[in-house]
Amino acid sequence: MTNRITVVVCVKNGEKTLDRALKSVIENKPFEVIVVDGNSSDQTIDIAKKYTDKIYFDEGKGLATARQVGADNAHGDYIAYIDSDTELPHHNILELMLEELNNNKWVAIHAQLIDPRDDKVYWEQGEDFYWRSRFNVPGERKWMGTIVCLIRRDIILKYKFDTFFIGAAEDSDFYHRIGKKGYKFGISNTTAYHYHRASFKQFCKQRFWYGKGNARALMKHKAITLLISPFGITLYGVWLCMNKRQIKYIPFYMVWTVVLFSGTVIGLIEILLRHNN
Repeated sequence: MTNRITVVVCVKNGEKTLDRALKSVIENKPFEVIVVDGNSSDQTIDIAKKYTDKIYFDEGKGLATARQVGADNAHGDYIAYIDSDTELPHHNILELMLEELNNNKWVAIHAQLIDPRDDKVYWEQGEDFYWRSRFNVPGERKWMGTIVCLIRRDIILKYKFDTFFIGAAEDSDFYHRIGKKGYKFGISNTTAYHYHRASFKQFCKQRFWYGKGNARALMKHKAITLLISPFGITLYGVWLCMNKRQIKYIPFYMVWTVVLFSGTVIGLIEILLRHNN
């Protein structure tokens, strides 16, 4: 039994993938499983009840609130944030990540991510190419996500996820702040499955959401570079595609740039209008 780890799954309308994710979590035998729901309108809650009675709600306040609610109600020494569209393909992934975290004297660790499907559409292929080429490199990092990760609970309770972030960028803000305090974290040798967005529309919706999160990070940290960083994605993507001889993914990075930048601009406008009112 992984008796020091509380798994927290933050989910909204995840009925299509949640059962698979929670089943794989249970097979890892964590100390407890917590589901934090974001006002789902589908069968998410019914599915969650099959695996745990510890179900909480973020009351529509957003992902940072959901992550903090999970940590605040946990009893483990470590919080494993597991997205509802992921899968832990082996029964000891959490134990391996915990061992690696402690050996490196890190406070957080993130699994490498791949999409195992053979029938991926173009946008899923592009995202899988990105994760395999850019993210899946073990070692210390200055930034990570929270898709399949493990974080010391005491660190979360001390520094907290900032509820100013109602959507994306709550994790990059958290890592930025603890990194400035001298804490270390990084990418694991362990690999988990992430089932990427299935269509052009879903891909764009997610990147737009990321952009609006970046707008909040820009306002909070006065990080004007976040306004121009989307264009770096295209530059890097073109270089990577040329280097890997995968020219077909250049449009993937170009669309990513345009939609992310649009989300950032719209997000800034919304924040400024709300402030002025």
